[in-house]
Amino acid sequence: MPQGHIRADDPTRRRAGQAITQGVGMDATMLLRNDHQAVDRLISQLAETSAEDVQYRRLIFRLIKNELEAHSRVEEEVFYPAVMRLRSAQARESVRAALEEHQALDGLLAEMDQLEPDDPQFAARLTALRQSVDRHVLAEEGALFSEARIHLTDERLEALGRQMEMRKRDNAVVPSSDPLEPVGSRASSGPGASEPARRAVRDR
Repeated sequence: MPQGHIRADDPTRRRAGQAITQGVGMDATMLLRNDHQAVDRLISQLAETSAEDVQYRRLIFRLIKNELEAHSRVEEEVFYPAVMRLRSAQARESVRAALEEHQALDGLLAEMDQLEPDDPQFAARLTALRQSVDRHVLAEEGALFSEARIHLTDERLEALGRQMEMRKRDNAVVPSSDPLEPVGSRASSGPGASEPARRAVRDR
């Protein structure tokens, strides 16, 4: 387990901002499923650390936060609006529930962003984050994906997948500061980073 200093050539550091699996040629549901699996691996990696691994915890948390925010953004800007246009009350209800789950995740990420990695509450918040992510994934990969596959053609799902992949590339931002900076030292953007998109989806 890494302790203390992380080398500049550490493979985990090189993967910063690239943890979500690329989904070129995949349909939208497969791309999102790959995102879910990548985030799950990162959370497992963070859960295996100890409180002494401050820098490593800080790095992995930054990756998780960035990936969840990027994932939520493409869902809210591309996938959810397409599902909300379906003639399916269940699909629309599933999207509204998913938006509420996104807000809950925003809150947990904001709380963790204000904690030092060796704070006892950090591990407790990580457990809550994992549970929230697991609930979201279970619901999304169940009812929501099922409705999308029933009502959308393979060609439409693939087109959405390409659009989401392009949106992720367009939204990619190179961090202006070191991902190893103290977690609690910077102001969190907090919940609602995607609130305009959420309101637009809900109001459909």
